[in-house]
Amino acid sequence: MIETLARTWEIRVEGEEHLARARDGCGVLYCFWHGRMLELAPLHANRRIGILVSGHPDGLMAARIVGPLGYVPILGSQRRNPVAGFRAMLRYARQGGDLALTPDAHSDVHRVLPGAAALARRTGHALLPVAAGARPRRRVESWDRFEIPWPGARVHILYGPPVWIPAEADPEATREASRALERGLRALHVRVEAELDGGVARPAGEAVVVR
Repeated sequence: MIETLARTWEIRVEGEEHLARARDGCGVLYCFWHGRMLELAPLHANRRIGILVSGHPDGLMAARIVGPLGYVPILGSQRRNPVAGFRAMLRYARQGGDLALTPDAHSDVHRVLPGAAALARRTGHALLPVAAGARPRRRVESWDRFEIPWPGARVHILYGPPVWIPAEADPEATREASRALERGLRALHVRVEAELDGGVARPAGEAVVVR
């Protein structure tokens, strides 16, 4: 059903050079805000990306969306069951898999939690911020304002500069990586929304390596 809907969309993708750079010699940890999964799921289908989903009804719904598209749902949560989710993602990364998660807290105020940066430090995967938006769209009356693009919608997907965290990074460097990821995601979403509404595009910035 999702694939059928997505075939009607006019999809525009920018920043693929950042994706290529993130993939150069390491795995990728895709990071995107809650509520924007539907636009992204068809683009990254059938790559066996391990995606963290919670046992909450919202998470189980997400698993039902992405499972048939060739993702590997990994049960866990940054808030409710962080250790189990972290270990499962770490195991999947060590098998050579790319990863994906929503790094923001369970709230309508997007704040990046520390789990994504910690996972990137342990796995060596590059943190890759990804933004998505659509017009026209429906926003579900839920805490994350889950977006559903209409048939025939314009869908804009934007990759931002990756963030790398060395294995020897200290706690402050890891926190700075989280801050860089949050800044990147916020800037990307401002740009996506502006471009969909006919505004002026702005540069996405440069890659970040924390020390």
